[in-house]
Amino acid sequence: MPAITESDFKKILSRGDFGTLYYIYGDEKMLVSHYTKLLVEKTAGKNPDDFNYHVFTGEFSAAQFEAAAQMIPFTSDYNVVVVKDLELADFNSNDSAKILDTIEKTTGDTVMIFTFPTKTSGDDDKKTTAGRNAKDAKLKAIVTKKGTVLELKKLTPSATKTKLVSWASKRGVVLSPGFADLLIEYVGTDLNKLRTELEKLCAYAGEGGEITKEAIDKLVTRDLESRIFDLSNAVINHRASEAFRVLDTLLYNREDELKIIAVLASSYVNIYRARIAVKSGARTTELKQWFKYSDAQLRYAERDSRLTTTAALRKSINAIAETDMALKSTRTSKRLLLEMLVEKLLIIANEGRRR
Repeated sequence: MPAITESDFKKILSRGDFGTLYYIYGDEKMLVSHYTKLLVEKTAGKNPDDFNYHVFTGEFSAAQFEAAAQMIPFTSDYNVVVVKDLELADFNSNDSAKILDTIEKTTGDTVMIFTFPTKTSGDDDKKTTAGRNAKDAKLKAIVTKKGTVLELKKLTPSATKTKLVSWASKRGVVLSPGFADLLIEYVGTDLNKLRTELEKLCAYAGEGGEITKEAIDKLVTRDLESRIFDLSNAVINHRASEAFRVLDTLLYNREDELKIIAVLASSYVNIYRARIAVKSGARTTELKQWFKYSDAQLRYAERDSRLTTTAALRKSINAIAETDMALKSTRTSKRLLLEMLVEKLLIIANEGRRR
């Protein structure tokens, strides 16, 4: 069957109607780990024993895998075999063929779970060779035909926000959609990082409490994109001291200069897109759909686009591109190049100031 959705998989877990083969993968690695764990708990129990539960990671032999697949469960309804980040291309032809044959013959009380919590599944990895892809694609083809494939794609900002509100609610804590958006703005869209920060906030708020902006500002570790936004916002709003203070903090924390320039370019491009959308008569909400912006990204880009001119934004983006080339091609101090860029962007912002 084709890959099912997260919602469909929840129904399978709820019904307890389990098949023999599962293939769980996708960009949202935290969810891959989460649903693998839930499936194991439903089939092998929260504290599975060695007779009914077998985990393979890294190197293992085809014979070991076959023996585990043929075990008969004693203290559980199922014999569960979990294989993490399998790369069949790493096995010789005989062993990979034997593993695939064992998978195809899996029946009865064995539940076999192929999960990719850290690596990209082999058939999706564009960087691997065609030969490696072909081997790993056979595995997914077997599961697609005889079992269940769950693909966990990268969540949209809206879906991420909904999940954060839901997680907080399950802990008895109120998180408003607006502050969920702020959390995404500060941390990014990586669910592992978001969940870690949310755990801190929920513990701070306490059961029955509410997560506030003050708590988010106080406790949350902000990601590079969020701090770069502070930089671009300070420049466009002509707050020179603040702009240099943010840059100094980034460099003090040993952030990579090329990452700084890349994210700064992205921030200015967001503002430019918002301005062009407004001038062309399009709604900025369309930008959210086209470029998968969060509500906060869209709101701030639209706000800052009103504070400058199209010409100033183009000039700023060109200045950023020139500095990017200089960082990659000259021996001039990278810190000096970035400081000169901030000064240049402040001058451009002042020239393009909307009065």
